[in-house]
Amino acid sequence: MTDEATGKAVDAALVPIVASLGPWGVEEAHWLPDRQGAPVIWLRVRRRAQADALRRQVWLLPQVQVTLTRLGVGHDVVWNLRVEISSAEAEAELFRE
Repeated sequence: MTDEATGKAVDAALVPIVASLGPWGVEEAHWLPDRQGAPVIWLRVRRRAQADALRRQVWLLPQVQVTLTRLGVGHDVVWNLRVEISSAEAEAELFRE
């Protein structure tokens, strides 16, 4: 994902993505392109249980894809998208080890 406009569109989509997923515990989001250039959206929640619950939701990826599409991210990017979920709790444990 080298197109600057696409990167800006993904950045712009993070705020509404976090807002819409707030009831599920999502507090932060960021993205990074993977090796093929497709974006990987990282969602962060507070607790591991919240992350596990969110991972089980079949609507999560389509919801993120729709938000990205509405904000001008091309279908070629949206279809290759991955969503990953982390938790502050799991991250804290990782740094303690």
